[in-house]
Amino acid sequence: MKRPPFYGLIAGLLAIPASLFAQNPVTLYPDYAGITIPPNIAPLNFDVHNAPDTAIVTLKNATNEQTFPTQVRLSPEQWRAFLIPDSDYTITVTDREQTLFCATNHVAQEAIAPTLSYRLIPPSYENYQNVGIYWRDLTTFEEKPLYTNLQSSQKQCVNCHVFNQGNPDSFLFHLRAENAGTIIYTGKDDPGSKRNFKGGPFFSSGVYPAWHPSGKQIAFSVNDTLQCFYYRNPDKIEVLDSRSDMLLYDIESDTATPIEVQPDIFDCFPTWSPDGKRLYSVAAQPGFDAIPDDKQARSEQAILAYTNLCYNLIVRDYDAQKRTFSTPRMLLNASKDNRSITLPRLSPDGRWLVFTLGPQGVFHIWHHAADLWLLDLQGRSMRPLTEINSPDTESYHSFTTDGAWMVFSSRREDGTYTRPYFTHFDATTGTFTKPFLLPQEDPAHHARRMLSYNIPEFANGPVTRSPKAIRKLAAQPAQTVKFRDTPTP
Repeated sequence: MKRPPFYGLIAGLLAIPASLFAQNPVTLYPDYAGITIPPNIAPLNFDVHNAPDTAIVTLKNATNEQTFPTQVRLSPEQWRAFLIPDSDYTITVTDREQTLFCATNHVAQEAIAPTLSYRLIPPSYENYQNVGIYWRDLTTFEEKPLYTNLQSSQKQCVNCHVFNQGNPDSFLFHLRAENAGTIIYTGKDDPGSKRNFKGGPFFSSGVYPAWHPSGKQIAFSVNDTLQCFYYRNPDKIEVLDSRSDMLLYDIESDTATPIEVQPDIFDCFPTWSPDGKRLYSVAAQPGFDAIPDDKQARSEQAILAYTNLCYNLIVRDYDAQKRTFSTPRMLLNASKDNRSITLPRLSPDGRWLVFTLGPQGVFHIWHHAADLWLLDLQGRSMRPLTEINSPDTESYHSFTTDGAWMVFSSRREDGTYTRPYFTHFDATTGTFTKPFLLPQEDPAHHARRMLSYNIPEFANGPVTRSPKAIRKLAAQPAQTVKFRDTPTP
């Protein structure tokens, strides 16, 4: 920070704390103040902004005290001394015995899932071919690729990855464009398969997935999406469905059946209740004639009517023995207020449902007005998550399998790139703690990495699947699944 002439001289002569000359209050970057953290998280390194060079940072708990310059870089050994479950530690910034800043952080009793997966992607409208799915060890700073286009001669779009109930050996992701297909691993001993769901009653392959808690079925939405650009709008881009349905894939019989096919209803983003007895999703009436066989006409209609494409929260009962669903019931009607719901996710106890609410559509990652909301399925009350939301985008979110932690995507840093934030969840009260940014060895890493973290998903251990084996499987042609109009138990 540029200081006025004679800054030090004046401060010394008048015996005034140097902080009073600062134009801005002392802050931490990232904002690791007043937060609750897991007892197994990687070191929360940070920089102190707007403090004199002579300032000292002190970290202190009941048994340990350590001092640092204004760039705090903790070794694993130093950091472990502060990770005592169910305890507090303080961060104090002082200069010439004057306190410039002080905050208290709490270390929770519950550990966080050790692995986070995400897709790193530049703006998709610029270059979707430079895309990769990575996983990060949250207890260290180690990041490894699961599958990237940089390692493949096939420059496909890579998306929609999800673990099966947090199992790092069971996951799937989708490849678009040339030699497309869905890569599926059902467990540690499964060599994997590449499946094609396009055909029969389905106009597209499976897109947005949800594993049934049994691990035996997967619900997919089937989508025709398009993107268009605003001429003058704070939002840069609008991503739309021109058509969407849902299917159920039975892994053992290698069979896909429609959950429901309605050209006049768009149905998207399925998610199961923890007991597997209900399937939640979001659905909209497009407000135009969704011509089944004319994609160009549908796209043009969708663009013209995009402000009216608002999705509501619905639920279907599921009979696992018969593989059948009930008629959908509406849980939340957002369209009556010209709002739209997307990305419903349930807490592992089945009581709480977090969703993203914003303007039209289901791709709220592009909407600066998007916020996270909480629905109490037991008491039927709902509220915005003010303890989490920022003035900018909040979107994709997922829980750890024990429900103690949630990760979500936010553009609060710069309004352009999504980054993952973590928050502790109290399932008794339905409240979250102040979120904190994914830690990095160098805090400036986030500012330098001009890529978005998309679809953050937890896993309960390291991914041991070889990237080389995944690339080999991805290079093979996809095998088309069997289709049935009605499910077979």
